[in-house]
Amino acid sequence: MEAKEIASQHNPTFRTVLRLAKARGIRKYGLSLLSGQRQVTEVLREFPERCAGIIFSDPQVPPNGAVKEDIPTYHFTPDLFRQIDVFGTRQPILLVSFEVLPVLDDTLWPPGCTVCIPFQDPANVGAVIRAAAAFGVSRVVLLKEAAHPYHPKSFRVAGSNLLRIPLFEGPSLAEMNRYMVPIITLSPTGMDIEKYKFPPSFCLVAGLEGPGLPDHLKGTAQISIPMEPGIESLNAAMATGIALYLWRNR
Repeated sequence: MEAKEIASQHNPTFRTVLRLAKARGIRKYGLSLLSGQRQVTEVLREFPERCAGIIFSDPQVPPNGAVKEDIPTYHFTPDLFRQIDVFGTRQPILLVSFEVLPVLDDTLWPPGCTVCIPFQDPANVGAVIRAAAAFGVSRVVLLKEAAHPYHPKSFRVAGSNLLRIPLFEGPSLAEMNRYMVPIITLSPTGMDIEKYKFPPSFCLVAGLEGPGLPDHLKGTAQISIPMEPGIESLNAAMATGIALYLWRNR
């Protein structure tokens, strides 16, 4: 398929792609941007049906996977490409389509761990999704407070794992106490995770970056990760990943 030439800032395609840097545009168009040569190649190979286009500029060429699958290609001028290449990769960028996340049915709880993400930093969202896929959680629930999982920063951290694990739209942290399943929260004052016995089915919840857990969740089962004296806390995404690793290896 011949590449479509994009040379003007007023071009509708360019204006659409530019809006994909923010959650509002991502939701409106059902598209996301993925950058990084290895990750783009992986998604092209394993999820071609999700690939809506490849954007490139001189001296780049479209990846072989895009040509083979007849995926639309867009040749941007260098100046326009720099405006969307926010990570400075200087490599082709993949347009990825996605469906609206289904709303969580809180009457059905599969065995294992359901991870609920409230993080407002897209990089933290991506990091937990990556860990969740690695350690075999049943599903990931994006709470209302959370950054969009297909934000470019989240997608870049999560990579193809974002397409491998079931994602659901959930309630806010304030509504979490309605669930009829054990809720386990991460807290520096909780029980040592190495001594905790996880139930067969449960929901793991970390607090927001900074504020932590709301008061109504502080009465839930709380676990903590042992640390050296004088260390106040771990990054929220890192703590969640460690908890998932320790759960998986029980």
